[in-house]
Amino acid sequence: MSPPPPRGPSNGRSSLRIVPLGGLGEIGMNCMALEQGDDVVLVDCGVTFPTTDLGIDTYHPRFDYVIGHKDRVRAVVLTHGHEDHIGGLPYLLAHLDEDVPVYGPAHALELVKGRLAEHGYGDDEVELIPVAPRKTYEAGSFSFEPIRVTHSIVDAVALAFRTSAGIVVHTGDFKLDPTPPDGELTDEARLAELGDEGVSLLLSDSTNVDSPGRSTSELSVGHALEEIVTRAKTRVIIGMFASNVQRLSMLAKVAVATRRRLCLLGRSVQTHVRAAEIVGRLRFPSDLLVPPEHLGSMPRDRVLIIASGTQAERMSALVRLAAGTHPLLRLDPGDVVVLSSRIIPGNDRPVFEMMGDFLRMGIDLKTGLTDRGVHASGHAHREEQTRMIELCRPRSFVPVHGTLHHLVRHAALAREVGVSDVLVAENGEVVEIGARAALAKAARVTVGKVATYAGDELPDEVIRERAQLGRSGVAMVSLVLDRRGTVAAPPRVVQRGVVDQEEGASEVMRAAALAVSRAISEADGRTRSSDEGVTEVVRLAARRVIEAKTGRRPIVVVALSRV
Repeated sequence: MSPPPPRGPSNGRSSLRIVPLGGLGEIGMNCMALEQGDDVVLVDCGVTFPTTDLGIDTYHPRFDYVIGHKDRVRAVVLTHGHEDHIGGLPYLLAHLDEDVPVYGPAHALELVKGRLAEHGYGDDEVELIPVAPRKTYEAGSFSFEPIRVTHSIVDAVALAFRTSAGIVVHTGDFKLDPTPPDGELTDEARLAELGDEGVSLLLSDSTNVDSPGRSTSELSVGHALEEIVTRAKTRVIIGMFASNVQRLSMLAKVAVATRRRLCLLGRSVQTHVRAAEIVGRLRFPSDLLVPPEHLGSMPRDRVLIIASGTQAERMSALVRLAAGTHPLLRLDPGDVVVLSSRIIPGNDRPVFEMMGDFLRMGIDLKTGLTDRGVHASGHAHREEQTRMIELCRPRSFVPVHGTLHHLVRHAALAREVGVSDVLVAENGEVVEIGARAALAKAARVTVGKVATYAGDELPDEVIRERAQLGRSGVAMVSLVLDRRGTVAAPPRVVQRGVVDQEEGASEVMRAAALAVSRAISEADGRTRSSDEGVTEVVRLAARRVIEAKTGRRPIVVVALSRV
């Protein structure tokens, strides 16, 4: 763990420090700390997902900075319920005192309850405080006000912090949808009022800075999907991000209008529907839903299926449908599958492989590539990003939520709109701003990613070994020594993933075994009397031979017995 960054003379009561721990210089894993005086408040705590298969479920940010300041953390404040904003929360709370409250919209907190329960937290073990737009909340020396924004999930907010450096607006993820299905528009009037009052710093979502114009309205997606379902004469399967409750609500209405029953296929979509129902964000007619177990007996033209797994996640509903291995449903040629989603960067290959599987089955496949209207992004395009800057009229600007490319492009946009004090920072780069001072990078803190599987954190060494196993394989040496340290039986070396059996694996392993015997006989008595000494000599001897004969450097595991 690295020590907390030094608190220089400029870090007084009139100075605010912005500490990005995730989400700046990358897509996802959003987490940011605000620090002033003796108080720290965290905005969001998300995860990101692996692009390689090393047995990792998610990555969350490294919390070295937070752990070093945990006695000063006054609150965690959430902007909305997407996993890249809330998924890391259970891991963070494990490092904090139990009395640190978590503020957020009711829908986000309901999803958080499920995540906490998965990690063994009791119902009242963490204080979860629901927030409402245009109301003010206190966290140490900070006060903050949620501001309604539209996004691809219900109950999303921006945050206006009143700090020692003035008003700081964090947009969270947002868009300026003029016709959101739930009628809850981004509160441009309140943003403009804050702009009139004077915004010292705007932290704004950069995700879609390369997309010109305005984003597509979610309502138009509902119309496009309704047209597809209305025309279909067979099953329709809509693959979508399970968190998009507004789209789920529209599809329920489409099912009613087309006299179809609705089926939810996949754990994540069922989880999100349950959370939205609990907080009153979703209401289905009592007879609309049909259990997945009944799908096989339903007429093909009387069912509308909502399925999760649009990113081709292993064992997801869509992947199993495409492979023909789903235990409850087998698709037929002519069935309609709509991928009402985008491909998250890094997932291109598995998603296109899944699409290919559907096409080979004779499925009528519709995606954003063939039918552009079937999906709308939840993030602002350039025109909306410009509008956000014009509403807030900030003195200073820091782009957030994006790769370095996105941040640099958004910074340039802010300068074009007339903001002169603009700074691009990545994870770990501490930004300082005073009541009248310009932005400046004040320090650097330790950041990074922590891999997790089944709720447990995986050490970096485990991940490195898994990667090496994938690259070079493993050789296992079985060795028996007597009490004098002499080889009691011929060593045996076997391998997996180093060399193909037909390429002379047996010859290579026999050569490695001979090298092991020779290395033991040449070792001094002190080495042979030590298990650790013998293991290291054997490991190096076997690897040298294998590398010389194959060009590969496998992990070598030594099983040593003494008789």
